[in-house]
Amino acid sequence: MSMTRDSIAVVVGAVLAVLAQIVIAPNIALFSAMPNFVMVYALLVAIVRPGTAGPVLPFVLGLSFDLFSGSPVGAMAFLLVLVAFAASRAFAALDNDTLFMPLLIFVVSALAIEMLHGGFLLALGYHAGALDAFLYRALPCALYDCVIGLILYPFAARLLSATAPAQPGTTRLR
Repeated sequence: MSMTRDSIAVVVGAVLAVLAQIVIAPNIALFSAMPNFVMVYALLVAIVRPGTAGPVLPFVLGLSFDLFSGSPVGAMAFLLVLVAFAASRAFAALDNDTLFMPLLIFVVSALAIEMLHGGFLLALGYHAGALDAFLYRALPCALYDCVIGLILYPFAARLLSATAPAQPGTTRLR
């Protein structure tokens, strides 16, 4: 198995996302909302590389999130695999070379993951009401994730793009 430059960039980004989740996220939490760097990265990879994004990266990132955050093991792994697949297929079908579509797909996917994760927590015995879980935990976390994703999308589009940049004096065909 040969590691290409693109594969190495994705793996290094995944390691940085896990480290950011462990070190940075608890320190920048606002009230009960803590960003989910792992989810943001998995969705960005699924949107930026829709043809090559597979289920392994979201599963591993979700499992690492579950192990480090104390949430039910497998919940985030399942949700990331499911929603990252849906986001990559949606982007492949709806891509129109504008900035609106990837950002819309990201926002909808982040909101879906946080709401479904809140549902998992309630179903597995999280001691809160449904309104508290969704309104005071899932919605603020989703908004926080969206802000971070919107900031990081241009960097991910540039660094994780599966196509090589065009050489000077040549044109790149899609």
